[in-house]
Amino acid sequence: MDGQSSRGNGAGCEVTRDVEYSRGGVGFTSTDPRQRPLRLDIYHPPLALRAAGARPALILAFGGAFHRGSKEDDTVQEDGPKNTPVAEYCRRFARRGYVCFSIDYRLIPEDPDPGTIPVLVDPDNVPRSRLDVVRRQMNLPPATSEMVANGIEAAAVDFTAAIGWVRANAVRLAVDPLRIAVGGFSAGGRSALHAVFARQAEAAAVVCLSGYLGLDELERHVRGLPGEPPVLALWGENDLDYVREQAPALVEHAGAVGLPVTAHRIPGVGHFYPASTALAPCADGPATVEQAIDVFLASTLQGVRA
Repeated sequence: MDGQSSRGNGAGCEVTRDVEYSRGGVGFTSTDPRQRPLRLDIYHPPLALRAAGARPALILAFGGAFHRGSKEDDTVQEDGPKNTPVAEYCRRFARRGYVCFSIDYRLIPEDPDPGTIPVLVDPDNVPRSRLDVVRRQMNLPPATSEMVANGIEAAAVDFTAAIGWVRANAVRLAVDPLRIAVGGFSAGGRSALHAVFARQAEAAAVVCLSGYLGLDELERHVRGLPGEPPVLALWGENDLDYVREQAPALVEHAGAVGLPVTAHRIPGVGHFYPASTALAPCADGPATVEQAIDVFLASTLQGVRA
């Protein structure tokens, strides 16, 4: 397995960095289209837990409005608390016994090749209030609808490829292919939903932190069919406008089609919140974002609790 293994910087777990899981086209509309490697970091459980055989796995993608962020860090702080990066979630859940993967994927500024199997139903009307803010912060001109759609499609292609790579290498990674959860924050959570429900990548559970699917995408892709995995959806009370609208719509639609969804609307926070953020009080329920993920994964994957 390619990649560089490092010990001691994984806060209790070993990290294998920069493993190539696929390649993806960039410079798609330019005169110099090319392929670039897509890489992931693997967070291995402590040695004491690896002897127990095949482990449950968690594959996460970073957020950043399909424009920025990385598998190492997607932290943002804007007029409030900052989010816990997906890499840190990987560290924490590796210490619980999960084999965790923080994945790279192509971003809109790279002009990615979107592939030939679209996941978007209405690519000209993708909510983009946050995306436009991020482009201004990056000193980029306004994006066309085609640029936005190509980036979202490419991210779904890449997440699907990452899931396929983990499944194909499950034996040597000591991963149980029947206990693979996927997810991410914001754009990463949206990409996880697209990979599983639109591109039908095989997963046992989805963890979506302030991600969403549009109403048209819900109706086309989420049908409550056998094999569709349960979803954990979390979002802030003061989240992005389209997340506040579409996350509850996911819960409602899932209920109508019989898809199991566990939902938490987090009081008093916006789009960026740490793992320690308190949830609304609930008898016998999880107290924080991290505990909600822990309980959900332990239930759906028959995983381990710390």
